[in-house]
Amino acid sequence: MRSNKHEKNISIKVANTEDLFDLKLCAQEFLEFIDDFQQKFLKNKIFVLAAYYENNLAGMLVSEQQTHKVDSIENLIPTIYLYLLYVNPKFRRKHIATTLLESFLMIQKKMGIASICIKLPKKYKNGIKFFQHYKFRLVGLIDNDILLEHKIWDDYGISDCQLIGDDFNTPF
Repeated sequence: MRSNKHEKNISIKVANTEDLFDLKLCAQEFLEFIDDFQQKFLKNKIFVLAAYYENNLAGMLVSEQQTHKVDSIENLIPTIYLYLLYVNPKFRRKHIATTLLESFLMIQKKMGIASICIKLPKKYKNGIKFFQHYKFRLVGLIDNDILLEHKIWDDYGISDCQLIGDDFNTPF
């Protein structure tokens, strides 16, 4: 993480049910676009990181893990969907979005998540550029949106391969 004068004023925490009122005050108009946000949040189905700048709620990141059942290789790979990365206009240009995303990536890596996806409007050039800076790559187009993915497991978790025996025709 880069060091700058603003980062020492930023703290990140995982939001809990007591934070719901503050989250709504911060970004109600954006939270309304997330299906059943309040119900999912209260049931811990949605993961929310809250960013505080000088002890004021300044932004949030909202995501949801979508890997539920194992029926294909895609569902074997733990994937989380990023719904919202929001910073209150009063607190922009203080590296809050950067700190939120970097914290989120670190947490997801520790939790064993392999892939992070986000859908953005094609016309949201600054947002697309921001996520591409953090190695999110274009993986699909959906109507007027693009789907970006950041692969934490570039090798899907395979870190070492050892062959047993010299002859592949000989059974083990």
